[in-house]
Amino acid sequence: MAAVDVFSGEAREYQLQRTATRRAGTSLIAELPVYLFLAVMAVLMAAPVLWMVLSSLKTEHEVSAIPPIWFPQEGLQFQNFTRVIEITPLGTAYVNSLIIGATVTVIQVLSSALAGYAFAKLRFKGREPLFIGVLSTMMLPGFLIQIPMFVVVQRLGWLNTFWPMIVPFVFTPFGIFMMRQFMLNIPNEYIDSARIDGAGEIGLIYRIVFPLIREAAAALAIFVFISNWDQLFWPLLVLRQKPMYTLPLALYSIQGEMGTYYHLILAGATMAIVPPLLVYLFLQDKIVQGITLTGLKG
Repeated sequence: MAAVDVFSGEAREYQLQRTATRRAGTSLIAELPVYLFLAVMAVLMAAPVLWMVLSSLKTEHEVSAIPPIWFPQEGLQFQNFTRVIEITPLGTAYVNSLIIGATVTVIQVLSSALAGYAFAKLRFKGREPLFIGVLSTMMLPGFLIQIPMFVVVQRLGWLNTFWPMIVPFVFTPFGIFMMRQFMLNIPNEYIDSARIDGAGEIGLIYRIVFPLIREAAAALAIFVFISNWDQLFWPLLVLRQKPMYTLPLALYSIQGEMGTYYHLILAGATMAIVPPLLVYLFLQDKIVQGITLTGLKG
């Protein structure tokens, strides 16, 4: 009888394993079109970047050849990178972009966190209409306000300085909205307990709120940094001297001074994407966490 029980138990276990294997195979077959679609989209998204990197190592006529040439046939032209550095203030532009991007990122994350806390956790008269007014500014096209901003900057004497690249971007409705949505998910009991213990608003924000919003703050910081890193039109208006150029403006000057030499432009663009690419590769999990945890509450 014991032998029969053992045999029956092994048979049941074997049957369970076969059922689990069959279900896993069925699930994989059902999800196969999804994986194929994601693979195709990944290739389509990566193809332009791969083309840019390969073209930065080609000669001028290879870049504009018809039919297109994917891989360099006359050797890798690493001198394209040194040539770009020689004809543009690329080193200075790198430093300027890093200073502006880091400064705007830190200030905007802090200001958005403070404003988001006020709109999410403080009770004051006119809070909802004021928040709706902040959100309504997101509907204004960027080019619509850049000319008035330029006039203000010119009258303040800020042309060819870092001030017009920093001050107009201290507050943004997107950052305030994102942080406010995240803070709505913070239990009020945490804040009330800290207030009962005698914590002031500044101490409460620093010790209670900031540790709870790290994921959302990291995601916002990445968005802000990449957005500022890629700006071209606004720097083109307010920065006129080469020592003040940002990286996109330095790359734009290649076409103005050298004609349309795409191999040099692509070499400069390849060097320009390195910082945003590193930021994304090392912090991509923060982007997902921040967007997921922010939610749509409110």
